[in-house]
Amino acid sequence: MKTASRILCAVGLALGLAGFANGAAAQSAGASGDANLYNQTAFQRGLYVGGGLGWGWADDDDDWTWRGMAGWRLNQYLAVQGFYADLADITVGGVSDDVDTYGAELLVSWPVTNTLAVYGKGGLHNYDEPGNNRELSWLGGGGAEFAVAENTSVRTEWTHYDMDSDSVDELSAALVFGF
Repeated sequence: MKTASRILCAVGLALGLAGFANGAAAQSAGASGDANLYNQTAFQRGLYVGGGLGWGWADDDDDWTWRGMAGWRLNQYLAVQGFYADLADITVGGVSDDVDTYGAELLVSWPVTNTLAVYGKGGLHNYDEPGNNRELSWLGGGGAEFAVAENTSVRTEWTHYDMDSDSVDELSAALVFGF
């Protein structure tokens, strides 16, 4: 029950941040008269960087997580990004240890409105398996991105990291800055 409560709290926090970001973007777009804010922020081609906090879980264990990322948006539908994620102290396969990973992802986005896009993602990650050496495996997930200001957006996402003996799931919220 404790794990379920923590997961629900993390989901509620992510949705609350997403709603706040979407409301701020709508208010900003209305004040400036810019009807196409999203195309000037998160969907603009080019470099972006970001970072965020989340909640990760595996087996019967969970903990706070964080991640940093840098990427290149090829167009309004495709982006490639590299990342580093600290999945914190989580029990995987019966061994408790600090789990970290880095890798590359492909994001496929679908614009829903001028200030909102949903996306799916997949890629590879190189993780530090507790009790073992580094291993390579796949990851997948999805999320939503909300424009909050020019060249700034907020992402809320779920990521599933496959690992040899188990897997780790993460819910996170991140701030992204475009250049």
